[in-house]
Amino acid sequence: MSTSTRSRYGLRHVFGLLLAAVLAAPALAQPACAQGTSATPHMLWRVASEANGTEGYLVGSVHVMKKEAYPLDSVFREAFSEADVLVLEANLDSMQVKAKTLVRELALYPPGTTLKKELPDETYAMLEKRAEKIGLNLAQMQRMEPWMVSIMIPTRQMQKAGYSQNQGLDRHFFDKAKKAGTSVRALETAEEQMRFFDDLPPEKQEAYLRQSLKKADRTVENFDKIVRYWRTGNASGIEEMMVEQMKNDAPALYKRLITERNATWMPRLTEILESEALPMIVVGAGHVVGANGLVELLREKGYRVEQL
Repeated sequence: MSTSTRSRYGLRHVFGLLLAAVLAAPALAQPACAQGTSATPHMLWRVASEANGTEGYLVGSVHVMKKEAYPLDSVFREAFSEADVLVLEANLDSMQVKAKTLVRELALYPPGTTLKKELPDETYAMLEKRAEKIGLNLAQMQRMEPWMVSIMIPTRQMQKAGYSQNQGLDRHFFDKAKKAGTSVRALETAEEQMRFFDDLPPEKQEAYLRQSLKKADRTVENFDKIVRYWRTGNASGIEEMMVEQMKNDAPALYKRLITERNATWMPRLTEILESEALPMIVVGAGHVVGANGLVELLREKGYRVEQL
């Protein structure tokens, strides 16, 4: 498989691990912010501080969606129109430019090392079966590290089901920001995002791949359910399917990709909230829900948060 093919199937999803939703929190009304338009909650939160007048928005992003997800409800459009700056996990243009180089540097085994040599026989047999079923050429994937394969498998399945990163909320708001001339900031670089995967020990990568393969038959079904939860604001359901399952199936990955990243982001988020007039922060669900999610971390810092 060529490097461009690897980046097309893998990098498009690497930078938006899992899906999206956010957790409701106590309310604080602010007249400058958009108001909810119905009793149905949205994956959009108002963040505010009575102490210094800080306010902003926090959006739970589904990183891959179908085109029928649009147009979004008016509350999202109003929030974006009021925002002075869009904050994403990473700059999407920069990721596209650097994708090929980063795959070569961080997602491939050194020459002479292959998946067949490194994976346990049982895991490799599962991978062979799944690759054949979804139309991936395993012979051309041999130098990929397990973490990359773990992402490629469900990504390919979701693509075949009609989901696309180009329809994800991150891309949607990023494109709107570019068109409107809205400033865009990033919480981390593309390289930092990939290193969170690449730095996992080999045995943890293999365990994550094995779990992904075991659940592959229900990938699209589960994703459809998560999207339905997102549409209806069912944060607890998404937390159970995403955060709790990751904790149970791949605790090292959860710690590395969610807990540690959230802790790293918090100083950056508070600086943005305090320095920008009205930021709109768009991150994935796994970073927002749960005890270690951004909603709870912001509350611990004295912010108040309201689901719209």
